[in-house]
Amino acid sequence: MARKQVVLRREEILDATVEQIKQRGIATTRVADVAGALNVSSGLVHYHFATKEQLVEAAFAHAARREMEALRTTVARRTSAVARIKALLRLYSPVGQTPSWRLWIDGWSAGMRDEGLHDVMRQMDAEWKSYMTALVEEGTDSGEFHCPDPRAAAWRITLFLDGLAVQLVARRGAMDRAEAMRWVREHVAAQLGIAPELLEARRAPTGAGA
Repeated sequence: MARKQVVLRREEILDATVEQIKQRGIATTRVADVAGALNVSSGLVHYHFATKEQLVEAAFAHAARREMEALRTTVARRTSAVARIKALLRLYSPVGQTPSWRLWIDGWSAGMRDEGLHDVMRQMDAEWKSYMTALVEEGTDSGEFHCPDPRAAAWRITLFLDGLAVQLVARRGAMDRAEAMRWVREHVAAQLGIAPELLEARRAPTGAGA
């Protein structure tokens, strides 16, 4: 029972660290900020993580595992490849539902100077590209997509989303979000050899539920 409580507390610390980094950024987040958010002593945080660097690396690995769980769940759905691509765009495009882009952009930047954090970010990026490639290959094999090189298409899609995230998140106000979403649909559709209209959000019929 005592060990279970320790594990739960560690998870709470990591969750709180992720939220503090989202709000403050890596550079200005202190161990004291995490402890204060949990209403515990800094000593308890240091019981689990000797340094801030270890805490940050563990927090990013924790956040990455959750992102990858959502990714795997979406890719594994028993729906069409087009439907799953749309779901991934809703989850992960910088004009979609995820609030995590600020976290990942901060992680990429800090990872240039922190080898441990760099490894976490590189592993997450590789897994994301691997799942996207597998989905594009599946859609191509089933005839939904018309794509001569699924791996290259998956990379172009993910690289486009990464670059767009910098414009929308790091340079707030630089682009109109509706226009950015249209560009996402057009770029992804071009890579997959399908009509952009197939990636539009489905609208409920007028009078539905009346």
